[in-house]
Amino acid sequence: MSIVNALAGIAVKDIDAAVVWYEQILGPASRPMDEVAEWQLPNGGCLQVFEDGNRAGLSSVTLVVEDLDREIAGLVSKGIRIDEKSQSEMVDVAIVQDHDGNQVVFAHAK
Repeated sequence: MSIVNALAGIAVKDIDAAVVWYEQILGPASRPMDEVAEWQLPNGGCLQVFEDGNRAGLSSVTLVVEDLDREIAGLVSKGIRIDEKSQSEMVDVAIVQDHDGNQVVFAHAK
């Protein structure tokens, strides 16, 4: 197998509304197609949000962050509710949901 990277996709009902929400977290999106928004991540990989009403709300993605406390503070300051936080010996996580119920996990490895 020669896989060298990954592209994560999140299905939403309304791409324009979703872009507003995700840009609060990820910054400005590129729009390769009308029904798709995309963010290139600094260390490789890519996150796409795409319009698909049949699958909206069934996606989950984990975003690895350098400082979880800083990310949580930034999310809260933007009015994004933290649904769950947990800690283990290996990783700390915070979980939020977008407007469609998709799960976005912020993780920091110890």
